Amino acid sequence: MLTIDWKERLTQDTDSYLQEKLPQQDYDFEIIFNAYPERSNGKVPTEVINFISGIIVQRLGKHHAEQIPFYRFLWFKKGDNGKQAFAAILSKLLHKEPELYLNLLEEIFAKTEAEDIGALMDKIMLPLCRKYPEQYLNVIFGWNKRGSKELTAQALKLLTKLVRRNPELIPQVFTHIQSLWSYPLGDLQSLHLALLKNIAKLDEEAYLGAWQEFGISRTPQIVELLCGSIENYHPEIEAHVELWTKSGNARVKKAGTNAMKALLRKKGAKK
Repeated sequence: MLTIDWKERLTQDTDSYLQEKLPQQDYDFEIIFNAYPERSNGKVPTEVINFISGIIVQRLGKHHAEQIPFYRFLWFKKGDNGKQAFAAILSKLLHKEPELYLNLLEEIFAKTEAEDIGALMDKIMLPLCRKYPEQYLNVIFGWNKRGSKELTAQALKLLTKLVRRNPELIPQVFTHIQSLWSYPLGDLQSLHLALLKNIAKLDEEAYLGAWQEFGISRTPQIVELLCGSIENYHPEIEAHVELWTKSGNARVKKAGTNAMKALLRKKGAKK
């Protein structure tokens, strides 16, 4: 935990950097915390980076566009400390200038590995989607539809985390993912399945509604999603599954047969 003395020292050093170095486009912000003596596995503690980032937001928070080069440099050139600072800064600033910072995020997503995209989603977009779903859910939906493979996958993972934390958002999320089921999902099918299984656990009514809508489908992908997501026994599900066990399509029949076995086990356990 940062002591009062170190908070004062780090605040002074941050102010000095912002007044003397940053105007000269000196983006080597490590000078702020180089004197801090404690390290964890050779790394500056997260608490220090987050504290400094908070001071930076307080001092620069009204100068959005002109600081984009600095924020971009933090992410691309300053290693783990820079990435952590970038995420902490944008988590506080994005909602103040959404268009500007979302453009910056999309630029970074296009040049970033999946693991880092996921970290940014969790740190920046998940809290915003929870607090302002009417504004940011459509952003995630857009990335899920039109993003790169890596971005689409991370968007789906974020939606899964979001419905677990905010079940009241299930109707909007569920409508969105169902609109994609008619298109080939490829490697993303497993992520759709994970999201569907969470919805099945959290909102049985919404889940059964999907069976009512898609239970007559003979599309292998849709059948596999529904069959793979079964969490509990329901007579109406069994009726659909029984028809799929008699299908002439190998994928549909296999999914239906496996689902029927699972249903009968759950039916027996329910008695």
